[in-house]
Amino acid sequence: MKAMEPVKPIFRAGLSEQVADQIADMIAARHWKPGEKLPSEAELCKVFGVSRPSLREALKSLAFVGLVEMRTGQGTFVAAGPGKFLDRLCTHGLLTNDESVEDLTAARLALEGELAALCAQRASREQLQSLETLVERIRVCTDRETFLQLDLDFHLAIAAYARSQILARLLRAIRGLLQEVIRKSAQLPGDQVLTYEQHLRILRALKEGNSRDARKAMRKHIRTFQRGYRLLAKVSRKPAPERSGD
Repeated sequence: MKAMEPVKPIFRAGLSEQVADQIADMIAARHWKPGEKLPSEAELCKVFGVSRPSLREALKSLAFVGLVEMRTGQGTFVAAGPGKFLDRLCTHGLLTNDESVEDLTAARLALEGELAALCAQRASREQLQSLETLVERIRVCTDRETFLQLDLDFHLAIAAYARSQILARLLRAIRGLLQEVIRKSAQLPGDQVLTYEQHLRILRALKEGNSRDARKAMRKHIRTFQRGYRLLAKVSRKPAPERSGD
């Protein structure tokens, strides 16, 4: 195993996110070059002092934004530079910098988390069935533009079925930004699979009438883009040091 620079202490809260941040830092510092295989999961767990599930969650986050590739039976490899993905995220529209992304995320966490919680309490059986149909269509969708529209429809439907005119109106007021962030996140390599999985978790909580889980699942879904943007920004904007033997 290649000698590794000292790592920062990992605190118990947000384990996977902390590990993802540190691995992203190491990729930015060219500790591992594009195409190079990362140490085994067992070795990384030992280095960071975390469990295998926490490590795998961190690797999934890195794969989602295209920093690593997880190859079944082979291991995890550093992918090509993330610059092209960050460029797509940061160009065009209103979401052009860190502050605008953070502002929108804060608004969505407040609005959509509560709308999901209310939807779990108030949606009818027929409305839940329509959400289930949307999620299934997302699963099988192969056309990007259709996928983007289905993703937006899912979020707007939950707002409508929550039967809160004021909260729904506030969400509709930022519909353009919501549509933009969905379009931007679709540029990320793992977006469609993860979007389906997270929408499915939200749907399950709604069908169970569990407001707490619905709120939690929605907020986790929203934070996925925020975390992906931060990881890409971290790697793309950190100057890579000169390393001997490069």
